[in-house]
Amino acid sequence: MSKIQDEQMVVEILTFFYPNSSISEYDITNDLGDLAAEMYAEALEASNSMNLVPRPSYTPSFSWLIKEGVKAVWRSKGGDDIYESVRATVALKYKSQFQMERLGI
Repeated sequence: MSKIQDEQMVVEILTFFYPNSSISEYDITNDLGDLAAEMYAEALEASNSMNLVPRPSYTPSFSWLIKEGVKAVWRSKGGDDIYESVRATVALKYKSQFQMERLGI
């Protein structure tokens, strides 16, 4: 990948986590790139863990447990989707570090 494509990807990742921040490719530093990679990896890991959480049901039975197990496996094979709750949590966790990196501190 070229440097320009890398910077575009970093902008997309940071915009995903902080949609109200205006981030351009000119603002990207190596530290911001590292931060974006760390945030994305953590979000993917947390979302994969969320795929294993059974969805609530009013009739807990053995067949319900089997169905939820199948659904969990299906969700885990689904791809790189990130849950909104995970996105918000990761964004909050890294907010101070993100702002400091943008300021060059």
